[in-house]
Amino acid sequence: MQNKVKKATSGLVFLLSLFFVLFHIYTAMFGVVSGVGQKALHIGIIMTIYFLREMIKPDRKTVLRVLDVLLCIGVVASVTYLISIDKTLALRSGIVYKTDIIFGLFFIIALLEATRRVVGNSLTIVVLCFVAYAFLGQYLPSFLRFAGMSIKRFVEVMYLGSDGIFGVALYSSAAFIVLFIILGAIFQETGVGNFFTDLATLGFGKYSGGPAKVAVVASGFFGSISGSAIANVISTGTFTIPMMKDCGFKDEYAGAVEAAASTGGQIMPPVMGATAFLIAEILNISYFDVVKAAFIPAILYYVAILMTVHLNAKKNGLRGVAPEKMPNAKAVLCKCYLATPLIALLVMMGVYRMTVARAGLYCIIMTVVLVELSPETRIDWACFKRIIVGSINGTIPVAIACAVVGIITGVVMATGLGFRLSTILLNLANGNMLALLVLTMIASLIMGMGMPTTAAYMVLEILVAPALVKMGVVPIAAHLFILYFGIISNITPPVALAAYAASGLAKSNPTKTGVQAFKLAISGFILPFMFVYNPILLCQGSFLQILQSVVTSLIGVYCLSCAMENFFVRWRTPIIERVVLLATALLLIHPATITDVIGLSVIAVLYVGNRVLNRPKGPSVRGAA
Repeated sequence: MQNKVKKATSGLVFLLSLFFVLFHIYTAMFGVVSGVGQKALHIGIIMTIYFLREMIKPDRKTVLRVLDVLLCIGVVASVTYLISIDKTLALRSGIVYKTDIIFGLFFIIALLEATRRVVGNSLTIVVLCFVAYAFLGQYLPSFLRFAGMSIKRFVEVMYLGSDGIFGVALYSSAAFIVLFIILGAIFQETGVGNFFTDLATLGFGKYSGGPAKVAVVASGFFGSISGSAIANVISTGTFTIPMMKDCGFKDEYAGAVEAAASTGGQIMPPVMGATAFLIAEILNISYFDVVKAAFIPAILYYVAILMTVHLNAKKNGLRGVAPEKMPNAKAVLCKCYLATPLIALLVMMGVYRMTVARAGLYCIIMTVVLVELSPETRIDWACFKRIIVGSINGTIPVAIACAVVGIITGVVMATGLGFRLSTILLNLANGNMLALLVLTMIASLIMGMGMPTTAAYMVLEILVAPALVKMGVVPIAAHLFILYFGIISNITPPVALAAYAASGLAKSNPTKTGVQAFKLAISGFILPFMFVYNPILLCQGSFLQILQSVVTSLIGVYCLSCAMENFFVRWRTPIIERVVLLATALLLIHPATITDVIGLSVIAVLYVGNRVLNRPKGPSVRGAA
């Protein structure tokens, strides 16, 4: 009997998953469901699938199975009820009935429990703090005090209104983020991703430390699509980390490279873990403007990691990928057509100004057509089922996080907390831009810990970004600033979750892996300050200004890598030179002519000095660049 129930439930889960994917493809083609319907169905189906999955887990205790069933029934009932009253809400004039409160509270409780299980304790605790603030605001100090909310008002804002759970964040997840999760699942399950890995191997594999460079490029690509640094580490790290260890990289270093590269994928255009679309939506600017602004800093971040890896390999005499393990160049280049969907995405949204949902839909259709051209990537029934399951697996944490972030948004909007927090930050900074940036960085690192990319950005966008804008920071620079530090919290000790996930695959010490990942990603801590002070790095300037900034910044990140690795060109460097290299890096990354001239002069002096002193060179690698 138990096996029959499990089998029937599994079948129901798959049918719901199939309906979920087809529903979102249909609405992307013909338009979203009006009112709350699109968002309610989106989160309702996801939560139902999740609790059903939990219920049929092997060896699950009976009491937990019963809880899963109750939560599942509650979600279905509360979502059905909300959809049924959606058209009458506008006619109520603020009236809230007892049934509204019952269904609303049940849904909120189920959402919080799903968040605790899926996203983790960090986001759940943050949300509960805001819930507590909503009810206990009258007991707090004067600068945070407000009248407090009743249960009736709380349910009205969170469940019935458009500023709570069913707000902008959940709309973004339901309208277009899910489409790119589906696209990512197609890429992963059809083997399209192997093409990009092979392409990276052809480009970087034969050089010193080639496997690590391949890992950086491949993980950056997959990280941009996945929307989760941890998920990307788990998926790509299974083959990149052993490859790096076989090359001769230490366990901690291999794990750190994967963690730093996967984390950086969230800031890498064109997808940016779907955050690019959120930023465009919130700032009311075009998607192409977001991509243009994010491009140079993202490239500099990855160039810094690649250079650091290269210097480490040269310093330790590590070789590249063995010739017999290199992919066939002709076979790989014959598959270049598989990159068409991502190129088309930029064209559709940048040139033709197409909506995100429509562009995502066309990318999916284009990818499905292209994978059918080759027997290696063709979709059979087994692959189709994996795509459906992969789409759900990718959507569950994002959708739940976007929904629960709506509670924070609702509290902030209803209580005026956003204004108060901005005022507090501005008062603490006392008019000092650097102080405000440091405070914002600390707040972003703390609040971003353990959160998916979209959730971290949405929380920070509500709480800390307004203070930067009020201080005069360019809006796109302010939003990219908080995004960088919200994401980089994944590799910032002591809670470096992406690094800890990588250490599990590398069988390394988690703390050492986290520290090494932090060093590899040090450019991610510097670049946000630079583009806030001078938005030229965000393509805000003339062509010549941008070109100068790119060239000198590339030299700057090379100096930064040299300082981190204690290795300059071909020579090991004493501590004083490392300090000089670090200072020079800051001068060159900062886009100003005077700092560029000083920085280049210092580089020239260091190079000539090392040649004149005839310092011993590091290990050479025969046949490697």
